[in-house]
Amino acid sequence: MANHYEIRFGGSGGQGMMLLGDIFAAAVGGLGNQEIVLTRSYGPEARGGACRSELIMDDKPINYPAVRNPNFVLAMSQEACDKYHSDMTSDGILLIEPKFVKRIPGNIQHVYSIPMTDIAVEVTGKPLAANVVAIGAIAALGRFVDLALVKQTVLEHFKPALRAANDKAFDAGVVAAQKLMK
Repeated sequence: MANHYEIRFGGSGGQGMMLLGDIFAAAVGGLGNQEIVLTRSYGPEARGGACRSELIMDDKPINYPAVRNPNFVLAMSQEACDKYHSDMTSDGILLIEPKFVKRIPGNIQHVYSIPMTDIAVEVTGKPLAANVVAIGAIAALGRFVDLALVKQTVLEHFKPALRAANDKAFDAGVVAAQKLMK
């Protein structure tokens, strides 16, 4: 686990960026030895506007509660990619949804493209599960918290009737990320 790690989850309203922040904050917070700060920003529209959630984790007290140089950025929309990648660390990871992100910044060293929406439809039949595919991919690519802990947090977050589908979505995200890392 990194001493200090900053993540930005960006997309459009309705894509589950707040859920991603909640899941990772709960997983990291469950470790007990990490300080965490979770912030959220919504666009003016309830659905379709730009939104993001940001998570900072550190093993020391966090003195500034805003992400300044994210180590990891998820871009689920072109607008999110354009707005939220510019202050990334030089060795940061950018994960994009290629269905919605067509212009990829050339200055980012580690860009991963995973068709999270298509994978979600394939394994669950529902495009809304793309955010859980993203959670699995982020957990595998970022390596800042144990995969099993994130998966447990995902399954605890959802009602029992939704757990099997989200279990498949999470695992599919992990597998997609692991294929890219080889």
